Amino acid sequence: MKQVIKDEIDKLYCLFKTPPKLNVKNTKQHIHAFADNPTNYKAKYSVTGLRAAINSIITIGKCSWCGASSEKVQSGLKTELDKKEYLQSALCKKCQDETFKEVE
Repeated sequence: MKQVIKDEIDKLYCLFKTPPKLNVKNTKQHIHAFADNPTNYKAKYSVTGLRAAINSIITIGKCSWCGASSEKVQSGLKTELDKKEYLQSALCKKCQDETFKEVE
């Protein structure tokens, strides 16, 4: 069982640019750093400039089109579909509705 856990930890750490030493304190620190700082791991897929820009807007919580504040964006995203669309496009609910309105 211990070897299985070690193998899983090694799989996780293979994503780091420099693998950390394996002990409890370091493991906790690196898991925290891994979750909070994406520059610590290698991307599985290359990130395009557009995706990087959208990700940076999502990080601060604003709308990529109208620049609405984080509070306004979050209060407008009521359904799961709206939230999923925000994570793809960084558009607030108002901009989503304007962009994806049905053509008659």
